[in-house]
Amino acid sequence: MKHLLTSLLLVFSSSIALAQVDMPSGGIPITVTVFSESVSLPNFKNIFKNGSLGVRIGTELYYSKKDSRQLMQTINLSYYSHKDLHNAFSLTSEFGYRRFFGNAFADATVGVGYMLIHSAMPRYENVNGDFIKASSTFGRFAPSIGLGAGYQFKNFSAFTRYEMFGEMPFGFKGIPALPHKTIHIGTRLNLK
Repeated sequence: MKHLLTSLLLVFSSSIALAQVDMPSGGIPITVTVFSESVSLPNFKNIFKNGSLGVRIGTELYYSKKDSRQLMQTINLSYYSHKDLHNAFSLTSEFGYRRFFGNAFADATVGVGYMLIHSAMPRYENVNGDFIKASSTFGRFAPSIGLGAGYQFKNFSAFTRYEMFGEMPFGFKGIPALPHKTIHIGTRLNLK
């Protein structure tokens, strides 16, 4: 666990160091979203039915920033509570491409993260044929992909994003990842 956390911190700090410090004219961008999360394969069915609410706060660093496009790296902290399953904190980073069409924009991201999960149900592990109670708090690797669209106003932007992430390793009956989907509604503003 300590090695995984150290590795993730190294990856995140490397991405920050490699990103050019090309801040927008208004200052450091801060992103805040509210999202609905559910366990499901990628689709748009029932995304708000039995959805779990979460919040995410993050920032963006830019590798390249032009009038019509941006290459960026995100760093995010999030929390959600999935009733009767678990609560999760996560630290994620995504590499993304954003294309502007006037003031409207679309973006795509691919990323990696670490989830710290507290299970709502008791957990047991098999040790030499005996099942013993295991900790209800554990960590998981979380690769992600996302698509978003929004509108840039003078001092802020409003957007929506659809994201998929996997909770890995899952390991139940040989399934390598538990798929999650999220729909975000958020804003990005620049702090001076």
